[in-house]
Amino acid sequence: MGLIPDEIIRDIRDRADLAQVISRYVTLRKAGVSLKGLCPFHQERTPSFHVHPDKGFFYCFGCQKKGDVFSFLMEMEGKGFADIARDLAELYGVDIPDESPGPARLRGQPSLRSQLFAANRAAADLFRSALGKKGGAEARAYLAGRGLDETTCEAFGLGFAPDSWDALGKALAGRGITADIAESAGLVVSRPQRAGTYDRFRNRVMCPVTTPGGDVAGFSGRLIEGDGPKYLNTPETEVYKKSKLLYGLDLARAGIRGANRAVLVEGNFDVVRLHQAGITETVAALGTALTSDQAEVLRRITGRVVLLYDGDAAGKKAALAALTVLLGKDLEVAIARLPDGADPDSFVREHGPDALARLLDGAQPAIEHYAYNVWSQTGATARAAALGEAAGVLKNVRDPTRRDLIVGTLSEAMGLDPAVVRRAVARAGAGGVPGDGPPPQRPAAAPAAAPLPPRQELSIITLLDVHPELLPHAEAREVFSFLTDSRLRDMYSAAREGRLDLSATADNIRNEIKKILADGNVTDVANPQGRLDQFLDELLLARRKHEISDLHRQLEAAQRSGDVERKYMLMRKIKETRKQVD
Repeated sequence: MGLIPDEIIRDIRDRADLAQVISRYVTLRKAGVSLKGLCPFHQERTPSFHVHPDKGFFYCFGCQKKGDVFSFLMEMEGKGFADIARDLAELYGVDIPDESPGPARLRGQPSLRSQLFAANRAAADLFRSALGKKGGAEARAYLAGRGLDETTCEAFGLGFAPDSWDALGKALAGRGITADIAESAGLVVSRPQRAGTYDRFRNRVMCPVTTPGGDVAGFSGRLIEGDGPKYLNTPETEVYKKSKLLYGLDLARAGIRGANRAVLVEGNFDVVRLHQAGITETVAALGTALTSDQAEVLRRITGRVVLLYDGDAAGKKAALAALTVLLGKDLEVAIARLPDGADPDSFVREHGPDALARLLDGAQPAIEHYAYNVWSQTGATARAAALGEAAGVLKNVRDPTRRDLIVGTLSEAMGLDPAVVRRAVARAGAGGVPGDGPPPQRPAAAPAAAPLPPRQELSIITLLDVHPELLPHAEAREVFSFLTDSRLRDMYSAAREGRLDLSATADNIRNEIKKILADGNVTDVANPQGRLDQFLDELLLARRKHEISDLHRQLEAAQRSGDVERKYMLMRKIKETRKQVD
């Protein structure tokens, strides 16, 4: 290979849609003249990652990462510059000549990661081809038996690994992929006592596992018959990190954004079956417990996750573990309850896609589900264990206001004093949960800082400081009623009297104000009144969601008490409130 001329690099950069590329990994929203989202390079609760498509660069005010489309993808994909340039050129229709004279950037040899992705792409092609051949008849029958049509199988790249010890290895060698690369990709295994390799996957239906950008990182193979584990996955490699990938995410991203939720299931074929049923926001955690990294990936794309786990004991246990992880990422979590013993695939087959869609739309907030249907249903002797389990989940909720609301739900559902629940959470390791009893002793020289006010409410106060002419409109919109923090209410009262002074606030609040000013969300605004309305509408939406959660809790109580009239009244109210949210 030769060189990539500088003019070709400029052409790629000019043609590449920076916002489109970054949107594979981050949900971006309009923020003045830029776009904003949660930074993919560090964990944060409020967006500080800004994208400027017109200028072709991104910048994070939190971790100070910055760059263009090349540096973003090099960081996210772990590839070299030449590999990223080649990928972007193919995506945006730029021709890269094999050799070019003059000043240029080296094309260089493909990196190890690039070679592993190439090996996996070749293997995926071979598996798809094998599925359509005579030897793939049994695999085709298996997929048809699961109700999967050809279009769906093609969309997910499903294939077949022949029942052979060396068919794949030989085919890859014929495509110029060395045994060392094939082994590093987890496709073949070295023979223990003699030279050569054998195929890792044999007589299996193959599910390619892709990165958010669409590269094939590895495979999950389902045994059709014979000896061996039912499912076999690619081992950890340079490109296949099971704890960081979600099955089906590249196909589900648009569905997640459109539905404003992700549906999380346990199995790969549940994902495929639900996509075929029109639930295109479905992903799975690759046959293992949901990890913090996977939850972080979801958090960058959506704020809401619906758990649709199997209705057996193992599924219920896995759902609780997933809830614990998701709450730690400040995600809103709901439970769609399947009948005992059912799984998503069998439910769709028996009841149809419409019934599943209704089940998902009626998903109950997860905390209310566990509080009223699980933890409160234990006998007196098991109540302490149930409370301990509940506290173990609740300790991961970082937002104090949200945690207090959940404490109230738990105490009501379990018939316990809120102080008892708070102490259980404190023992479980939450720390900082308000409760009775003496507070923990702290060194006099290092007093604990008061918690920060809600950022959105603080943004409103900052906006009013920058644009004091908005105060009449703020009064008309009853801003004071939206402020939940007493310090912010005091600031608003000071603004009413024309004596607001943000420089006199506590250090941590002042630092937060600096961040708000830096991200341009209140300063770089063409329509300040519209921005104030946007903040208030978002707070109103959050309030409505809390109201819906509370109504669901009341509905559960009405159902348990047999109060039919109140039950239907609450159902109507939930429906009316949901219309305001939607």
